[in-house]
Amino acid sequence: MNDANDRDGKIDPPALKLEALTAKAGQRVLIEDLDLTFPAGKVSVIVGPSGAGKSVLLRSMAGLVEADEGIKIDGQVTLVDKQGDRGVSAGDVGVVFQQFALFDEYSPTGNVSFALRNRKNQQADPESIENSTEASDPAEWLNELSIPLNTPTSRLSGGQKQRLAIARTLASGVSIMLYDEPTSGLDHATGTKVCSLIRETHERHRRTSIIVTHDYETVLAIADHVFLFSPTDRRLEEVSIDESELASRLRDEVDRTLSNAAPTVGHSPLQLSDILVRRLGSIALESLALPYRLRPPKKISARWIAGSVKHYLRLVAGPGGWVYLVLAGLIAGWTTTYFTLAYLPYRLYTQPLLLDELIASIGFALYRILVPVLATLLIAARCGAAIASDCGMKRYSGVIDAYRTLATDGRSMLFWPAAVAMMIATPLLTGVAYIASRLMAAVVFASMYPDMEPVFLRSNFDRQLGGWTDPATIWLLGKTVACGLATATIAYEIGKSNKQSTRDVSLGITSTVLWATLAVLAIHALAAMQEFPRAAAG
Repeated sequence: MNDANDRDGKIDPPALKLEALTAKAGQRVLIEDLDLTFPAGKVSVIVGPSGAGKSVLLRSMAGLVEADEGIKIDGQVTLVDKQGDRGVSAGDVGVVFQQFALFDEYSPTGNVSFALRNRKNQQADPESIENSTEASDPAEWLNELSIPLNTPTSRLSGGQKQRLAIARTLASGVSIMLYDEPTSGLDHATGTKVCSLIRETHERHRRTSIIVTHDYETVLAIADHVFLFSPTDRRLEEVSIDESELASRLRDEVDRTLSNAAPTVGHSPLQLSDILVRRLGSIALESLALPYRLRPPKKISARWIAGSVKHYLRLVAGPGGWVYLVLAGLIAGWTTTYFTLAYLPYRLYTQPLLLDELIASIGFALYRILVPVLATLLIAARCGAAIASDCGMKRYSGVIDAYRTLATDGRSMLFWPAAVAMMIATPLLTGVAYIASRLMAAVVFASMYPDMEPVFLRSNFDRQLGGWTDPATIWLLGKTVACGLATATIAYEIGKSNKQSTRDVSLGITSTVLWATLAVLAIHALAAMQEFPRAAAG
């Protein structure tokens, strides 16, 4: 039994201690030398004006602040229990995010199962869940919080999503529960029910709960302690739970914040160039780290990896992708065949002599050059944008942070599955485009030479292509797989970067299309310089 548990199997929660905690965003100090201890086993509420830095404080306590957010954190966050102070590790602190951060590709049962599978105690001791009095069956957690089992996660109501987020975080076995604006976007009645649920689950499961909110009117009813965040003093101060007194203090803080607000300015050309250089450097480092990143994840079971690969395969190689590439192949086959045969110089004299060679050249060009380049460019644009959008929304909505609080990471659940899916989908979709181009070439040839036997086209069209073990086919597979891997890498790297708004997600998609298509062109150029001189020499 874990030391943090009592004899009854329930968690004996620790206190959360902040020591000299300082947070800076550039030159702006958000939090300064904050020393505070949130009482063990209590519900503490943090209130403050919008934009004061409450979310930064919450992310600091959860250990979720990353370098690309432009925020520097100093100081210590520790847990204080019967054994004394200890550092916070993965799985100690759970977050119920403002936008819920649910895994929409999984059912409600799957969301809770993921938390149970990856809970800290389960990784250290597989029998810890069975020895605990807390539920080990996802259905028990869902029933306890009145969450429908068979409704898709994306179709749950706002209140149901909030309850599912609470259930998943509780099931992960954390001892500290952080709530980020738990009543945001909910009507008053639903918000009141959510607050009552937080209090009930807090009492039943004995966690240390910290709520960050601006909706103090609803949340005060369940608070044991209230702390006011002052953006001008950059500190937290415990205040009375009295609503009228708190409202007065908040008005004063808002007035002080507005009077001291500094004007905001956009990025200078120098700053924008610095951002571009850092982005290019980040993508380059990601490319160099590919062998390391592609190692199989250790903490995630094959079931979850397979589920994520399936999700990305549907995203990049679904019916829409097939239609997209079939149309591209048809266009490539028609234009290449028709214009080669119809506009050959001195066609009446030379074509009868060269027809077999022309057909062989068309087959070679479509198979080795035109279709692979066209298809991989289209795949990089379409599928790269889809992955960047998926990863970007997961970053914006907190899903990537949720993975981290559940003792896993984006590499395991996002990059690795996306890379595998793209390395499967890119040669597959390129093959679909080639088949479509070949069929269109046959149609064009038959319409232009109705007296020719189909065997003439087949015997000449495939003459220079080779079989599965032919170097031409190996080069083709290598190029398409490399293009898929490069697209997934760029889309993941850009998608997982800091997102403050949906505009950042949109800009990430645009950047992905640009860099992924450039990477594909570079891969084809490098491959051509190696492939075709060797083929000619051979």
